[in-house]
Amino acid sequence: MTNADHKALRQRLLDFAVAAGDGTVTTADLAATNGSLTDAGYSSLSYMRLIDMIENELGVYLDPDADDEAFQSIDSITQLVLTSGDGVDA
Repeated sequence: MTNADHKALRQRLLDFAVAAGDGTVTTADLAATNGSLTDAGYSSLSYMRLIDMIENELGVYLDPDADDEAFQSIDSITQLVLTSGDGVDA
C-alpha cells in the first residue's frame, strides 16, 4: 500500500468515526486529541457503529472483543484494518 493509499484509508476511517459518533464527535475533536477516540469521548455505541460501518463499507471483519488498544485511535484502527483486510480498497 502506498503512502497516498494509507492516507486515503485513514481519512476514510476518520470520516466513518465522525459519522458513527452521531454528532457527538467532530473532526476538530479528533484533531485536538491526535485521533484518540477515547480522549474525544467516543461512546461504546459509537464504537459498535464504527465497527459495523467498517465491515459494511470495507468488507473487513473486526472483532469488537479484540485488544481494546486497537480501537483507541484512528491510527490504531487504520493499522487494524490494514492487517485484517487483504487488499482493502481505500
